[in-house]
Amino acid sequence: MQLRKELKGCKRIVIKVGSNVVTKDNGKCDTRKMRIIAEDISDLVDHGFEVVLVSSGAVSVGKAFLKEKLPRSGTTDLQQSASSIGQPKLISQYSQLFEEQEHICAQILLTHDDFKNRTRFLNAKQAVEILLENKIIPILNENDSVSYNLITVGDNDHLAASAAQMIKADALLIITGAKGLFDKDPSIKDAKLIKEVKYGDDLNHINMKNKSSVGRGGMHSKIQAVQKATSLGIKAIISSRDSLRIVVDPLTKEIGTFFSPQANFDPEMKKAWLVSTKKLDCAIEVDSGAYNALIAGHSLLPKGITQASGNFTRGDCVDILHKGEVFAVGVTEYDQKDILKIKQIHSDDIEKILGFKNSNVVIHTENLAITEEDSND
Repeated sequence: MQLRKELKGCKRIVIKVGSNVVTKDNGKCDTRKMRIIAEDISDLVDHGFEVVLVSSGAVSVGKAFLKEKLPRSGTTDLQQSASSIGQPKLISQYSQLFEEQEHICAQILLTHDDFKNRTRFLNAKQAVEILLENKIIPILNENDSVSYNLITVGDNDHLAASAAQMIKADALLIITGAKGLFDKDPSIKDAKLIKEVKYGDDLNHINMKNKSSVGRGGMHSKIQAVQKATSLGIKAIISSRDSLRIVVDPLTKEIGTFFSPQANFDPEMKKAWLVSTKKLDCAIEVDSGAYNALIAGHSLLPKGITQASGNFTRGDCVDILHKGEVFAVGVTEYDQKDILKIKQIHSDDIEKILGFKNSNVVIHTENLAITEEDSND
């Protein structure tokens, strides 16, 4: 099997399929599409490729069984209860379909903590590596039955990007309802498919607010996940569930939208792990003095912080912004609510204000990575 020219040399691939790919409108598993996915992945493995599947669908499948006392849509208890029902049914279906192809699949459920905690991160990585060595297909999903807002990865688009970094994948393929990224709402008659997005291209002008009725993510979430992956040197494609061969076609033909990665990226850099564990929609804004200090390799002091947003706690990796633009990521020593209390004050006054003191700095230079390109220019 020969991959498309942009994927030349790629061997290890993470494939993410959304709820609207593997389930029907009534919440039941779409066995026909799941069979195609199992056949395609088995074909790839038989041709020497290593494949990790990230599959949504557990919550969608489980909802149909909560006929009485159904939790309110969008609430955590709905996610948790529906997932606990749907996950075993989803993996059972996958197991049966892969066995038809004489392949074995395995289930790994993860939360944000599994990527944030270095020991758990390495344990998860080792488990996936062993499965791949034995030509077993790992199927990853967020552990929605125990996740809540502080430990959720965000959605499976971001889980796929984090998994791609964890196993040093060469490529990330996201399968969704759309044919790829369009220059405007694809329901508009003259909307055009964007065939390639180069690393660093500005996509802010594109409307990406559409979201499926069964999944948590939308196109905006997928683009965020893809940008996370491409910043780590991983090639990415967004393609449609309606292809004849859902997985193989976008990998071997020029369909969907291809996203070029950052060139000359060193996957061994500390930045790779930090970026992949970043908490979604969490950020610390700094002033010009702090910006220059961080670029020069110093730690982030509370005096240089102007704002902190998002629901994050000590130990989370967050974006660091200057003038509204992300230029670094780092692991914080304080909760977001505490940073708001100590922003723009001297480190000597932290204990007086909070009643405790974790550190003189909010982010230590050893736990910080500059992501802004050409920062020395």
